[in-house]
Amino acid sequence: MNIHVLHDCRVLANMTGQTPLPCDGIVSRLGQANDIAAAWIDGNPLDENFMADVDQVSPRLLMYSGTLSSTLFGEDPRTWLKPGRAALDAFTERVLPMLQKTKRTICFRPHARHVLSDPQGTLKFLLDHNQQPFEIALSPADMIAPDMIGTIDDHLRRMFESLAPRAALVFLNDIRINAQGLARSVALGDGVLPQELVLSLIREHVPSTTPLVVSPHKLDQQLKWLRLEPLHTACT
Repeated sequence: MNIHVLHDCRVLANMTGQTPLPCDGIVSRLGQANDIAAAWIDGNPLDENFMADVDQVSPRLLMYSGTLSSTLFGEDPRTWLKPGRAALDAFTERVLPMLQKTKRTICFRPHARHVLSDPQGTLKFLLDHNQQPFEIALSPADMIAPDMIGTIDDHLRRMFESLAPRAALVFLNDIRINAQGLARSVALGDGVLPQELVLSLIREHVPSTTPLVVSPHKLDQQLKWLRLEPLHTACT
């Protein structure tokens, strides 16, 4: 498995004493911090105040597909209907010349509350923007809404079958439903993701060269969940 870690740039700056990078996070290969697969830019690209510096440590700019809600993870039905897709298409049209000029790529990370929220819509976006500098990152746990938990196996199979072979990255976080019935992202092994099914789907649908991205928290636990050697015994 090609394991990568999403590091918070502010945390890295505090640890190293260096100036923070012009992004919110970096996705780098486990044990090789200089091998960077993407620069993470947090926020809502569909917000009129959204800004992103293209001069990044990676030519791949990773971000959410955005929402029409006033908050990043708020619910607004327009987001999943024509207005949301129209807003995302307008954003891609606006940034396309800049991406082509600077040879940059935007990789959108789908989420259940955002425009790209399900396999069908995400796949259609990819086909509609074929040959343009736009990619997608499969993020299964982020695409699971609370009311999907009862049929999570079917949803995971559809996600991996349709998107994993085409994804530039695959995020592997877990999901937990809190007391208020809301979905919360947690480290692998701390949620409800069916381990054996996910591992089987990775083997079947994810190319060996595709980065599998985990959080830096509870890293040994997550590596064991993936049936890999813990970091303190792994060759990094």
